[in-house]
This record gives sequence, C-alpha cells and structure tokens, in this order.
Amino acid sequence: MNSAVRRFLLFFFSIATLASCDDPTDIGIDLQDENQIGTDFTDTITINTGTVLLTDSILSFKTTPAQAGILSDPVLGTLKATTYTEVALNGSDLSFGENPQVDSLVLTLDYSFIYGNKTQPLKLNVFRLTEGFQEKASYFTSTTLAKEATPLGSATLVPLLYEKKKQFDVDSTAAKRLVKIKLPQSLIDEFVAQSGQSPLKSQDNFEAFFKGLAIAPEGAPSSILALNLAADSSKIVMHYRNGTNKKKHIFRFAQSPAVSYFTNFEGNRAGTVVESLNQAGDFLPATEENGKESYIQNNTQLVTKLTLPYLQKFKEATGSIIINRAELILPIKANSTSVLPAPPQLVAYQTNSTNRILKDVNGSAIAVQQNGVGQLNGTNFPAALFYDAKRSRYTLNITSYFQAMLLDKKPNTGLLLATATVVPSQGGNSITPEIRPYRTIITNTDNNKVQLVVYYSKLK
Repeated sequence: MNSAVRRFLLFFFSIATLASCDDPTDIGIDLQDENQIGTDFTDTITINTGTVLLTDSILSFKTTPAQAGILSDPVLGTLKATTYTEVALNGSDLSFGENPQVDSLVLTLDYSFIYGNKTQPLKLNVFRLTEGFQEKASYFTSTTLAKEATPLGSATLVPLLYEKKKQFDVDSTAAKRLVKIKLPQSLIDEFVAQSGQSPLKSQDNFEAFFKGLAIAPEGAPSSILALNLAADSSKIVMHYRNGTNKKKHIFRFAQSPAVSYFTNFEGNRAGTVVESLNQAGDFLPATEENGKESYIQNNTQLVTKLTLPYLQKFKEATGSIIINRAELILPIKANSTSVLPAPPQLVAYQTNSTNRILKDVNGSAIAVQQNGVGQLNGTNFPAALFYDAKRSRYTLNITSYFQAMLLDKKPNTGLLLATATVVPSQGGNSITPEIRPYRTIITNTDNNKVQLVVYYSKLK
C-alpha cells in the first residue's frame, strides 16, 4: 500500500471515529490510553491568558431583560444597572371623567432573575426623565438620559422570585413577588389635570408630556434584577372614582411596540486588579501578581484573551500531522461562583494584536465554528462553550480550527472569550448577546491551567 493511500485511510478513519461519537467526551479529554496505535498525545502546549477591555460598544436598546440593581464583586468591583424606559399611554383620548377622585397611582415591576447577594436588601428608586428618547439615536450599555434629582418613589426589598405554599401535600406557586412603588400625589395631580386634554390624546403627545422613567439602585450593593417590562404585572395603575363608580387605568411598558427602553451598566473598578483597564483594547496578562487569572464580565466589555505563543515550535517538532481531536479546557477558579454564577455559555471570537473582535465583509463576528459543520471560514455555525458546573470548567472542540492553524489557513492571532448565547436559526446558528450580568474567573496556574488536549497522527 503506497503512502498516499495510507494517509487517506488514516484521515478517513479519524473523521469516521469523530462522527460516530454522540458525546463530545467520548474522544479527547477523557481518553485514558495515551499509547493508542498510531496516535500521539499532548496537553503541554502553552496557552497564555489575560483580560481585554473590548473596543466595541454594546447595544442595549430594547434588549431583554431590562435590569436594575447594584452588586459587589470581590474581584472586579461594583456593577450598577439602571433601566430607562418610556411609558405607554395604553389608549387614546384618555379622560378620567368629571371630578375624578384618585385613590392611588402605583408602579409594579415583575422580575424573573436575581444575580448577586440574594440575602441583602435592595433599594430601587424611580425617577422622572427630563430627557426623552430620540428616534434615530443609538442606545448602548454606556448611555444615560437626564432625569430629575429627586425620585418619585422608592422601594426596598429582599428579592425573591416566588413564594411557595403547600396545599393538599402538593407544592403550588403562590403570588409572585413584585417591586411595588407608590407614586406621589404631585404626579397624580399632573395626570388628572391633563384628563381629556392634548397630552393624553396619543402616545406621541404623552411622551412629549411624560418622557419616561429611570429605575435606579441606591445604597449598599446587593443584587441586580432582570425586569420583565412586557409582563402583565409590570405597569402603572391609577385607581380612581367618579362618584361611587370605582375605575382604573393601566399604563404599560414594553407590551407596546412603541415604547423604547434600555439598560445602562456602570462598573467601578477602582482598587481592583483590573483597575488599569481604562482604554478600549487595553490588555492585562494573567501573571503571578494577579493569581494567573483572567476575567469575563458581561456588559462592562471585559473578556478573556487566549494566545498560543509557541505554536510554530509545535509544528516544527511534530512535522506533518492529522489532528484527531483538539479539546480546549478552561478551568474556573474554585469557589468563585457561589454568589456570582458563571455564564451558561461563552463564544470564542477571532482577534488580532489590536484586541478587537474580527468581522467578515458582512459585518458578522468571526467565531470558532462547530467542529466539522459548515465552512471553516464561515460564520453560520458558531460554537458554544457550555459551562460544566460539576467539573467547574468550559470545554470546546476546536479540532478543525486547530488543524487549520497548523496549515496556515487560520491565523494564530488569538481568541477572545465573551458571554453570548448560540441559538439555532434558519440555515445555521446565530449569536445572541447575553445581557444578564454574569461574570467568571478563568484560572491558569500550574495546578489548574488552561489546556489544549491534542490527539494527533503523524503522516509518513
């Protein structure tokens, strides 16, 4: 059998073996026998890590969920979230009738996610906006709008998602906890004074009169809440009477497509290990001084960069090879996820010396693609790194990508790891930005290091 045939058969059976595995751990990191016939193994390829402050702004306009709160990260400092939102008139030509007697005007907010210290009270203030939304403006996580100095109202709560009660020995869901804020008489009087007038005739007129609300935290850090602005229970309700007839009007939020909103995130990294990351593209290597750690924090543009500085030496030492399996392993720092859980998914983006996420001619981010699916240089099948809580790590099959780097079909310019969600879409997958405030700490010490586990076969 000549050498060309042997190479073809070796490549064929390598691909067939990979394709036959339903579980990604069937080959690679869980292989125990390093002396398989015709297969070599290494897990000593050096991988350097560090933290980058991304250059790209993060769009926040109408991204769900909206968020409000403040948390303390013992490593990365404090993170504050403020939601800015318009309010829907929920009707037209609104009138409260003759001589309405208003009993209350109450804001309620539904929430479905708590991130941070769930045992500490959280104080939220609601402010009236003095600056409205602009139709052609862009709104990012760094954007703010002007608001009044004094809040319309406040609420302090220890967030809980549900109360449980037991009936007939079966757990059932009772009333959901809501943020409830009573709004002042001065605002009631303003609304009543406009009854049947121009400001209450249409949504556009209402927005000119009442530009919206800012929902912002105050006081000691505790947690950040994901607000369900489109929920039925997120609303402003005016209870009033015309004589003996009790009535109410409900002002809505994101249920109306005309309503704009976004979340601003403000990180304070003063006195932290990442304090020096101020300019877009700044890089902080994982060194002994910072415990050989790198960081990913959503909404503040902190991502982890991976580089393979000695890939050329590996190529020279191994010669012509076929990669049977290349598995990237990213360990998470022990005991770092109890209060601030790691994100469910990460995405690995291609980068360069400027520490930007590279994009193709269509403006799509270039991410590592699912192994063996789609085109190597395509963007339709981005791969997700799923968090393994049991093993406290992320893994990624980069067999095709690593082989392409060895063949100089992909540049060895590094990868940026960022929070994101990969979701199925027509003709492939799409990357959806993760807006929830997850963070994670990747460790790269001698005892718990980032690894590239490679099984390969030499061509002769």
